[in-house]
Amino acid sequence: MIEEIEQDDKVEIAYESTRSGNVVSRTGNVVQVPEENGKSVLFVETDENQLTGVKSDYAFSISIGSDTGGDDESRIQRTVRLGRIESITVEK
Repeated sequence: MIEEIEQDDKVEIAYESTRSGNVVSRTGNVVQVPEENGKSVLFVETDENQLTGVKSDYAFSISIGSDTGGDDESRIQRTVRLGRIESITVEK
């Protein structure tokens, strides 16, 4: 599923929410598709300060904030497991 996706593709990630049990989706542009131990990890920018990641069959959210030091460095503020992946669709 992830193998055909490339950087800058626009994708929709649908997953079963661990909070509500409903299938929800997030859409954004792929910013990174690295390989890790032969397994793909997908990172999609779904908001200005948020990435949605896909590892195996689970989605997770990464919120990013700025350090207050003024040196324009970003840092991860929060990582949340979202739920089991239902589908990933590349939008044309």
